[in-house]
Amino acid sequence: FKMKVYQRVLSVIFASLKSRSWNGEPIECYDKVIRLFYPALFINSMDGKEAAYFNACRAALANHPCPTCLVHKDDLHRLTEMFTMRTTDTMKAVVRKAFRATTKAEKEGILKKHGLHGINHFLWGFRFADPYAAYSYDTLHSDDLGKWGKHLWPLLLEALEELGGKATFAKDMREFARWPGLKHFNHVTTTDFRDGQSYYDILKSVLPCIVQIFPRNNALVHCIRAYQRLRIMTGMHCMPVSRLERLATFIEDYESCCEQVADQYGKNFDFFKQHATSHILRDIWAKGTTNHGSTRPGEGFQQEAAEAYNQTNFKNVAAQMDRIDENQEAIARIHMAIDKYDKQHEEDEHSDEDLEEQPRKSELTSASWRFGAPERATNSRAFGESLKLAGHWVIDFDFMLRDFVVEYFPGERVSFEQLIRVQPFKCAHVTYQSLEDWRSLRDIVRCNPSFHGYRRYDSVLLNTDAPGMSLACLSALFRCTLETGQHFDVALVQEFRSSKWNPKTNWAGCRVHEQLKGHTLFLMDYVIRGALLTPVPDSENENLHFFIDTVDSDMFLR
Repeated sequence: FKMKVYQRVLSVIFASLKSRSWNGEPIECYDKVIRLFYPALFINSMDGKEAAYFNACRAALANHPCPTCLVHKDDLHRLTEMFTMRTTDTMKAVVRKAFRATTKAEKEGILKKHGLHGINHFLWGFRFADPYAAYSYDTLHSDDLGKWGKHLWPLLLEALEELGGKATFAKDMREFARWPGLKHFNHVTTTDFRDGQSYYDILKSVLPCIVQIFPRNNALVHCIRAYQRLRIMTGMHCMPVSRLERLATFIEDYESCCEQVADQYGKNFDFFKQHATSHILRDIWAKGTTNHGSTRPGEGFQQEAAEAYNQTNFKNVAAQMDRIDENQEAIARIHMAIDKYDKQHEEDEHSDEDLEEQPRKSELTSASWRFGAPERATNSRAFGESLKLAGHWVIDFDFMLRDFVVEYFPGERVSFEQLIRVQPFKCAHVTYQSLEDWRSLRDIVRCNPSFHGYRRYDSVLLNTDAPGMSLACLSALFRCTLETGQHFDVALVQEFRSSKWNPKTNWAGCRVHEQLKGHTLFLMDYVIRGALLTPVPDSENENLHFFIDTVDSDMFLR
C-alpha cells in the first residue's frame, strides 16, 4: 500500500512533465533562438532503500534486491560478473504477466522472481526516462556509509578487540600527523560517527595505525588497502580511459581481497552496497563521474533542516525554522565581515612596515607560492641561533646560507661583514596543478612550533633530479634580502630518503621514508605542493615515516 501511495504522489508531482516529454516545450534561449526542450531523467541520486521505493522494487532482503539489475541475493559478492539489466520494457512485461496470473500465489511468484511489486511505475508513460538506468552509484551511501561505515569498519573494530589492540589503535590515531581538510580523531574507537566524511577521513588514515597490530601479511589490511584505492579512484572528477582501466583492476583486487577476508574472518559480503560496486564502470561510461550522482548536497541540507527543526517547539515549525535560518544567515554574514576585516588588518599590519622593501615585481608576482603569518625580521646569524632554540640543530646556518647564495646567485658578492636580512614566516600557500583534473589547487603548509597548541612542521614534495618522489620536512620558511636589494624565498628542510624497512603487512603501494638528520636549503621554486607523512607508530627508529597517498586524488596519482 505504501509503495502505491509513493508512486501515486510522484505521478502527481511529475504530471506536468509527462506530455512535455513527448511533445517538448518551446523555450527562448539566451541567444534569442527558440528551441524545443524535452525533459528527461538521466541521473537519479538516492540511497538503496529510497531507490527500492522509487523503482517499485523489493528491498535489500529480496531475492533480487538491486534496482538496476536482476542479480540474485546469493551472488551479491560477485563484483566482476555481468547480470541481466532491468529495463522499462522488460519490467512492464513482468508486471503485465503477473496481472494476468490466475492465482495470487502465481502472481507473487512472478513478481518475486524479478524483485518487483505489482505496481505500474509512474515513469513508464514518460519518454527519455528509464528509472532503472537512471539510478546512479553514490559514494556516500554505497561507500562511506555503506561498505566502509557499516561493514569493514565494524569488522576492523571486532578484529582489534580480539587482538586486544583497540587502545593501541586509538593512541596511534591520536598521534597521526595533521593535515588541512583531514579530520583528526582523538577517540576514534569510542565515538559513534554518523556522517560519511568522518568515515572517509578514517579510511584515509587507518592503515599506518593498524598494520603493526595485526599479524604479518594480514588479509584484512590488504582488503582495506584495496578498498582505499577503489574508493579514491571511484570519486575522481575526471575519468579518462586509462583511469577506468585502472579502476577495473582495483575492483578485481577488491573482490579477491574480500574473498580472503570472508575465509579468514567469516564475513558475508552478500549485501547490496557491495554489489553496487559492479555498476560503477557502467555508470561512469553512461553518465560521467560519480560526483554527478552524489547525494552529499541533499544530505547536507537535510542535516541543516533537522538541526533547525530540533530547535523548535514542534508546533507551527515552518515559521520557526524560517526565523532560525534567518538568524543563522545573519550570524554567518557577521562572521564573514569580521574575518574579512581581520584579514585586511593583518595584511596592512605586515605590509611595508614589516617588510620594508617589497620584492621586485618580476621576481615574486608569478610565483606559485605565497608566504603567510610573518614573524619579526632579523639577520641570518641571529636567525641561526633562534633555530637552535626551536629545536632545529642546524650547524653554521649563516655559512650554509652564504654558500647557498653563492651557488644560486653567482652574480651576488656577499662578504662576511655583510648581513643577510631574514624575514621568517609560519606558513606558505602553495599553488599546484592537480593531476586529477588539471585545475589549480592550493595547499597550506605550516612551519609552526605551536599551531593551535600542536607542533606543526609539514612536509612538501620537491622538484629535483632524484629518481622517484623527493620529499622533505619543513624546518623554516623565510625570505632573504641582500644588501643589493635581491630577494628570494627559501625553505630549510630535512629531506626524506626511501627506506628498506617494511611493515608487517606490506600493502600495495606502501612507501616508507626515513627522515635524514641534516638540513638542506631549497628555493621555494622547487616546492611542488604539500605532502603528508606520519611517523611509524612505536618504531625504534623515530625517523621512519609512512607516506600517505590517500590525502587527495592528486597525491594518489603521483
